[in-house]
Amino acid sequence: MKQIYLAVGSVTGTATAVAERVALELKDLGHEVQLDSQASVAALTQQDFDAILVVTATTGQGDIPDNLLPFYAELGDTMPLQTGKPFGVIALGDSSYMNFCGAGEKMEERLYELQAVAPVPKVTIDATETVTPDDDAVFWLKEWSAAALA
Repeated sequence: MKQIYLAVGSVTGTATAVAERVALELKDLGHEVQLDSQASVAALTQQDFDAILVVTATTGQGDIPDNLLPFYAELGDTMPLQTGKPFGVIALGDSSYMNFCGAGEKMEERLYELQAVAPVPKVTIDATETVTPDDDAVFWLKEWSAAALA
């Protein structure tokens, strides 16, 4: 059993719904998940999580949603190294906009800066191509969990 910190950045609620589904899937696999829609470095570092997941929508011109932005900034300010810790990013966006899934790219880059490792590449889920983003996320999650939580 692994402990997973699941940070969520949502604008309309879709990313939250995806994160809730991902959390259920991970719990069904026997893992413990702390789903956090007000993510913070304090919450991330208060216990020794085995892995980090981020589910985020993208807003504006590739921006991080308001509820996740303080976490992103705080990670950059405090640099709590996550050396060798596996992470994954589920990025939601709309490819008809410039900077498609930009928030996911920024979160991925920040976690790399903290020396975390991505056992599989982030997944980008395009709102113009799917009406079931949670199913797409779960499909990716199977590969990620096999690599990150083994």
